[in-house]
Amino acid sequence: MTNTTGNTAAAGWYDDPSGSGQKRWWDGARWTDHLHDPSLEVYGAVATPVMGARTSVYNIYIWLVVLLPLLSIVSLMSFDMSGYLRGAMEGGNSLSGMLSPSYLLITALNWGIYLVMVLFAYLDSKKLGRDGFVRPFPWAWAFLSSAVYVIGRSVVAKRRSGRGLLPIWVTIAVYVITVVVAIVQVANMLSVMFSTFQFS
Repeated sequence: MTNTTGNTAAAGWYDDPSGSGQKRWWDGARWTDHLHDPSLEVYGAVATPVMGARTSVYNIYIWLVVLLPLLSIVSLMSFDMSGYLRGAMEGGNSLSGMLSPSYLLITALNWGIYLVMVLFAYLDSKKLGRDGFVRPFPWAWAFLSSAVYVIGRSVVAKRRSGRGLLPIWVTIAVYVITVVVAIVQVANMLSVMFSTFQFS
């Protein structure tokens, strides 16, 4: 589709070239399946368009948002909790004993994972917009947690396309794994503390 200057028109809603009387989404290169009925607009409010059956609701960014927490699990499993606790106790609970290099590295890694996850949520939201999702779930909710963004995004995708809940189920699986690893680490920590107190 070209505009009056002969250039390709920008992505947006245009009159359906098939003459349906509805608006069809032009993605900047081709017509898509997405249709919008202007007659459903009430008092200036735009009805949420329903996505076509071929609309992709998944992309690499949402899977990175969902799976990035697994890196935190790996870092938690590799962290020597026993050595950290012994060092903290031998240091008399001093700040230098508690802020070991491995602890600082794990903390920095987890903050990095958090910031990258927010970036991927932003990229996912933009990709959905380019694919024809009008007003996708706001990416800024990812600042609260990846789970908040994944749940909100999946619910909006499900309402508009009839599918898109798989990221929620994968997120639940990731959180179950996280809880199991955390329980194992806490159990190790408690056994180290009890053995330290028994021999002191």
